[in-house]
Amino acid sequence: MEVGDNRYRDPSPHIQKLRVPNLNEIDFFALRTGRLSRLQKMMKHHGIPVCLFYNPGNIRYATGTEVMGVWTATTLARFAVVPAGGAPVMFEYMNSMHVSEKIMEDVRPAPSWQYQATEGLTAANKWADQIKSVMAELGYAGEPLAVDKLDGFGFMALQNAGITVTDPSPATVDAREVKTPEEVQLMILNGAAGDAMLADFATAIRPGIREYELLGILNKALFDHHGEFMFTRLIASGTNTNPWMSEAHDKVVQPGDLVGIDTDSNGYEGYVVDISRTFLCGDVATDGQKEAYRIAYDCVNGMRELMKPGMTFEEFGHAAPELPAEYKNGRYGAMAHQAGLEDEGPGIPYPDDDRDGEASSYLDRSIQENMVFCLECYAGKDGAPYGVKLEDQVLVTKEGAIPLSTYPFEAKLLA
Repeated sequence: MEVGDNRYRDPSPHIQKLRVPNLNEIDFFALRTGRLSRLQKMMKHHGIPVCLFYNPGNIRYATGTEVMGVWTATTLARFAVVPAGGAPVMFEYMNSMHVSEKIMEDVRPAPSWQYQATEGLTAANKWADQIKSVMAELGYAGEPLAVDKLDGFGFMALQNAGITVTDPSPATVDAREVKTPEEVQLMILNGAAGDAMLADFATAIRPGIREYELLGILNKALFDHHGEFMFTRLIASGTNTNPWMSEAHDKVVQPGDLVGIDTDSNGYEGYVVDISRTFLCGDVATDGQKEAYRIAYDCVNGMRELMKPGMTFEEFGHAAPELPAEYKNGRYGAMAHQAGLEDEGPGIPYPDDDRDGEASSYLDRSIQENMVFCLECYAGKDGAPYGVKLEDQVLVTKEGAIPLSTYPFEAKLLA
């Protein structure tokens, strides 16, 4: 189906709304034990005896702990050793051990060699000996170690210690892409927070406001709903909307500008809020702005209607709405990607995307119930002074894909 045929005339298509749970309905003990159980099941399935996690998303999934997520994402300050059976061992940033001790029994101080320059390898070698000792303690002496993230000194030290390094992603991807019942509740809860964020953002749009000011309003709305942080600053207005991916700065919004937003946030308990809308500053849109909006709108709604459990990624990719030729150069990097504690799991590329010099290829994977996808579309012609970014975050159910956010689309751009 080629988009832009006015198939979806209602600016808020009739969609089934998910019931937003109260916080006291969420069993956080079941959340933690359910995630660890899925992970360990997939570790056994893929023959992975023990994992070493530095990635904050993997640590949180396996242990339920979180400490200074933005800072620790760029450091090697804390890590977890997770066996295929039994309890994980958390090595915590020493000044924050009390935080993880509220959840876990086995919490130990985390050694680090960062910022030690030429002395780093010596410290890393001591760390590797400690890892080797913990593996033996857990009953995995001599087994391979699946590591998600490390620096050069770390890998060298593991090699010096005689530890064989493998990759944990076969287990982590398979575990995390299908959400547990408690994760589904949290995704729905954060979808409602996304609605509130977009409402505050839309209300604030006016001539004279700066993109940075809009970013501040969005951040406040995120924090008001118990969110944690934004991982991008994708707010753009006027000519900054084409091409997409310009982040907020001090540009002043002008009358008639399109204003695009991608919420790109970690909300309550770390689950991603990833919704995009484009708004009109004022009441009068040009025909070109309306055309771009209609194309993006039809694309997102077409993908939502198409997505069903049991479809392969390839089937979805070939059946999804196709952008007109004049809009393809600037299109988004993929038509859909998955989300949970971060952007996770394989995405679904365009079938004709050869931007890396090779034709698209699809992983042998199927859409499953309780996956969460972000359906993406960007419509901007080469050289046009505007573009439209729309995105719906959806939960896959037996009946199909249901949006986690029900914030309406911009009626002024669909008239």
